Amino acid sequence: MTKKSKLLLLISEIILLIVFFLNKNYQVSLFFVMLLGYTLYLLFKWKRVKMKNRFILRSYISVDIILLCFVIFLFRILQIQFFNSEKYKDAIQRQINIKVKENGDRGKIYDSSETELVYNIEKYNIIVNPKVLMEFPRGEAFLKELINKGYIRGKRQEILKKIKKLASDNKRYRKLNEISAIEKKNLVNIIKKYNLENQNAIYLEEIKKRNYHKPDVYNTLIGNIGFKNKSEKEGIFGIELFYENYLKGIKRDRFLPIIRGLKVGVPTSEIDSKIDLDGKNLYLTIDNEISYILNSEMKKQFELTKSEEAYGMVMNPNNGQILATSFHQKGQRNMKNPIFQSLFEPGSIFKPIIVAAALEDKKIQSNTLFDIGNGTYEKYGHTIRESSKNLKGVLNVTEIVKKSSNIGMILISEKFTDYEFNEWLKKYGLYEKTGVDYPYEQSSKSIPVSKWDGLKKNNIAFGQGIAITPLQMITAFSAVINGGYLYRPYIVKKVTDNNGIVIRRNLPKVRKKILSKETVEKMKNIMEIAVLEGTVKKARVDGYRVGGKTGTAQISENGIYIKGNYLSSVIGFFPVENPQYIILSMFFKPQSENENEKYGGTAAAPVLGRIIKQIAKSKNIYSDNIKNIEIENKDKNQKKLPYSNKILNGKMPTLEGLTAREVLELLKKSNIDIKIVGTGVVVKQYPEADTDLSGVKEIKIILREE
Repeated sequence: MTKKSKLLLLISEIILLIVFFLNKNYQVSLFFVMLLGYTLYLLFKWKRVKMKNRFILRSYISVDIILLCFVIFLFRILQIQFFNSEKYKDAIQRQINIKVKENGDRGKIYDSSETELVYNIEKYNIIVNPKVLMEFPRGEAFLKELINKGYIRGKRQEILKKIKKLASDNKRYRKLNEISAIEKKNLVNIIKKYNLENQNAIYLEEIKKRNYHKPDVYNTLIGNIGFKNKSEKEGIFGIELFYENYLKGIKRDRFLPIIRGLKVGVPTSEIDSKIDLDGKNLYLTIDNEISYILNSEMKKQFELTKSEEAYGMVMNPNNGQILATSFHQKGQRNMKNPIFQSLFEPGSIFKPIIVAAALEDKKIQSNTLFDIGNGTYEKYGHTIRESSKNLKGVLNVTEIVKKSSNIGMILISEKFTDYEFNEWLKKYGLYEKTGVDYPYEQSSKSIPVSKWDGLKKNNIAFGQGIAITPLQMITAFSAVINGGYLYRPYIVKKVTDNNGIVIRRNLPKVRKKILSKETVEKMKNIMEIAVLEGTVKKARVDGYRVGGKTGTAQISENGIYIKGNYLSSVIGFFPVENPQYIILSMFFKPQSENENEKYGGTAAAPVLGRIIKQIAKSKNIYSDNIKNIEIENKDKNQKKLPYSNKILNGKMPTLEGLTAREVLELLKKSNIDIKIVGTGVVVKQYPEADTDLSGVKEIKIILREE
């Protein structure tokens, strides 16, 4: 080889090396580096070789050929180890690994006492290979036994005919039905009995089923799961939807090293340790006992009143915890919970929150008098009437609430400017969502004050002209009895993993303070009187201090109020001295030939009393009668009523220093009407003490704060 050809060879190799390197083809670049080195080695070696001995020359050539093979071999090793390592690793993994799909279970849901409300149970799908099964000698006998023992459900002849048809059509797999874990154990024994365990004729596919405790009670609150897409189930409604990201289990593909022929796992440090794939567990504020009480009583009244729908709710007014909900309707339920997602005009149960606002702003006092005239009010060409024709004359604030006077509420609303009135609606949170942990919560739509007509605040004052959710109503009302705090309601207390470690905790949250303690105490007294002798009388529970208000709202369709269609409701709380429970019951379009039977005082109030009575019994809340006995045994100087429940010798007893409740308790067996003015304790009474009561039809007492 001439010097020129040698030089051209080296230059060409260098050029090719540079070209491939610049094109980032490092594998070929490496090859030319090694080839260039080998070429330089040959040129340097053969330049020095002078001997003519053919044997030695052949030896040199053989060594060079071997060295070339070694260079190529070395290049191949480097190529595999550095450039194509991932490719060959994947090839190895495919040969020795199997892919296993791992799915964590969906999290459980518990009530406040840790009773399981939602949990997962094991089920198994029976899947058969019709062709293989029918070709098996005892396949038909096996099928008959499964049908006879109920593992495969249906008529025997129809099932056999169907399986045979599938076999003749060369169908491979057919899913039949589900069986329980206990049934699966027995079925495995039958499969072994017929020697079918390795015949690929029948398969048992494990599945997880979501089981709901008392779905008729909890369905609209907890919700359910379903297919949002075709691949997997997830929460589609209620708590299941709102907490989907916590409840859902982790799904992953895991690769396990295995010797395929032997089906034996390969020990390796690369196998990851087991992690918790299960979803998180929810602990609700819901009380299972109270839920049962609320739903059973609401259902009874729903059926009795022949209502189209009924909504109920129990809450702790001191922290916003929702203890129970209830929803009943005629026909099939849709995926909607009206307690959180529907707007209603509340009616007269709205009145106490307006009275509380007026008391807080010092626009009225408990004994402020209002003349409602003959029970009608005319303004801007519109006439508003009292629901009762007998409601006339002069009423104080307590009587306006007690007798549920619409005209009285209009006169109270006139104490506010439109702007002031609207600001109070904002303070009660009626124009915004409560923030409850439930999906698709609705809220009232506000209209700018500048666009209010002259009757807007007057109508809202007695619960018409504003639409709110039952949740907004009970939340705002809670502020009137709990010390003036507006709480954010919530349903889930905490979220934990399977080891009990708390992942998330929901705590009571005060959104704002809107009322003073003084105003709250006045309102509790007023609403206790409403239960003792007002429109809420049918909710009275002997021995317990109960407060509340009824409501009867006309229902509008296409903006027109339809006569005879009402939303009848009651909202109540107990014990009055320290409210622990607030209860809302609403009945949509109750039916009765008697118009009065559709009103809140008759259609809704009775259920409140029954619910309170059962909650008191369930939670061991002693009646006031028992408390008084215990106190008198402990303290002989404890204040006691001066008389028994009977009026002594037909004479008027001394009532000064007693509360309104004590007066009503004292005189409850008389047939005399009692008119109460103000709040607090009795400072004056008419007739006076020792007056002969024969012929007296009304006793009037004037109260004042101590």
